[in-house]
Amino acid sequence: MNMATKFQQRGATLIISMIFLLILSIIGLSGMEVTGLEEKMAGNMRDKNMAFQSAEAALREGEDLLENTVILPSFDGSNGFYALPTNGDKRWDIVDWTSSAAVRNYTGPGFDELSAVSAYLIEDLATASSSDSLEVGVPADTKRYYRVTSQARGLSTSAEVILQSVYKR
Repeated sequence: MNMATKFQQRGATLIISMIFLLILSIIGLSGMEVTGLEEKMAGNMRDKNMAFQSAEAALREGEDLLENTVILPSFDGSNGFYALPTNGDKRWDIVDWTSSAAVRNYTGPGFDELSAVSAYLIEDLATASSSDSLEVGVPADTKRYYRVTSQARGLSTSAEVILQSVYKR
């Protein structure tokens, strides 16, 4: 075997080894980037889920208040009780969710680490008759409808959830 051929083969092995090392480095770096992105997605999902759970708890507290309060306060725009806007505004867009005079804060347990206190408001929608009877002497069964709107923020201020339900009483 010739000496020149022997040295050329050693150089080719080095170049091929360097190419493989470069390819493995690129694969490793792209794997790290994907892992970082998945970690951010999982954190955002947890943040949104915490906000949703807190908004759901506040919504249920508002419904419980409607269920268990015998005489409701007047719906004059204070302490989270509102009449239905006549100009078509969406109350949940214009209310100051951070003001305890404008909304009712959630008082239940379990959401102390959130970035803001969850809150809810109750709107008096209208009186409705659930009786279709026009028979003389049969009283109309009047019920009132209320819209409960709750708002919560997650562990960061970027995750916000607003939930609504209509409650018949």
